Amino acid sequence: MADDKKVEADASTDDTDLDVEEPEGSKTYDAEYVRKLKAEAKSYRQDKAQLKKEFEETKKKLEALESEKLTDAEKKEKRITELEKILADKDSAIKNKEIEALITEAISDKGIVDKDVAKLLIRAELDGEEDINSKAVERVVEKIIKEKPYLIASGSANPSSGNFAKKDNNAAPKDGVEVLKKFVGGYVK
Repeated sequence: MADDKKVEADASTDDTDLDVEEPEGSKTYDAEYVRKLKAEAKSYRQDKAQLKKEFEETKKKLEALESEKLTDAEKKEKRITELEKILADKDSAIKNKEIEALITEAISDKGIVDKDVAKLLIRAELDGEEDINSKAVERVVEKIIKEKPYLIASGSANPSSGNFAKKDNNAAPKDGVEVLKKFVGGYVK
């Protein structure tokens, strides 16, 4: 029975392993002592787990507080960025409207046939310009007119030019009497 109360130091200390033979030179411990050590180790593990859990909770609370502080600052920075983008968009829209007005003014009295095409060509030329003013637009309009004379309406009608002058069309009669005159050849009075 003495073997029942002794446990080998290197062997497992499970309650079912109490009748293990001792190798020479090894220390033996009382089963009650081993149980106490196991209980103590278990309490240390539980305490450590509890402390680790409390540490994690405290760490999460601290991170939440820091994120709230940063969140306010980040929210403000984000709002500033959004407002700056909106302002830049509005400035760009205003500048585009001003350029459109300058182009429309410059081509209004030039006799251009297709104003939309002319505006697109002028806008393409102005993309390289940094300072766009009425002089720059006028210079580009003159350049476009020189390079593409087919954009200008001509005074004479030439079938090959594509610019047909409008003629007063008297062929369409205005009332029934004129229709009859045309039909009879002008003999009806």
